[in-house]
Amino acid sequence: MRNLLSRLLNNPRLWQLALACYWLALFIGSHMPIERIPLSGGTADKFAHVAAFAVLAVIFAITWQVSAGRLMTRHLVWAWVVIALYGALEEVTQPLAGRVASIWDWLADASGAALGLMLFACIRRFGRAQCEV
Repeated sequence: MRNLLSRLLNNPRLWQLALACYWLALFIGSHMPIERIPLSGGTADKFAHVAAFAVLAVIFAITWQVSAGRLMTRHLVWAWVVIALYGALEEVTQPLAGRVASIWDWLADASGAALGLMLFACIRRFGRAQCEV
């Protein structure tokens, strides 16, 4: 059973599928008309942005590492750039769905991406005394 779990967790295709599904769900959720969104504005909305992009960053980093090998600090920086740019693109395209673009939402997205990548680095070093990127 442990061998099967290990093979599943190290399967690049499985992680690529998870990343694609999550990213698509995030895109759809962020482009729904505002009246369908229970969190609009305020602290809860910003927390949702941070959390959603932290999860995206963790899945992105795991997928990249399982597919290509151990990520170095420069890879994590590039991962942050890609995710932060995606967050900006998402904000810019939201008016097409009747929503409002917000620099504060983008800052929450970028912060969530940074948090998720730091979490990834800590998880990777699980069992050691300190977490480094």
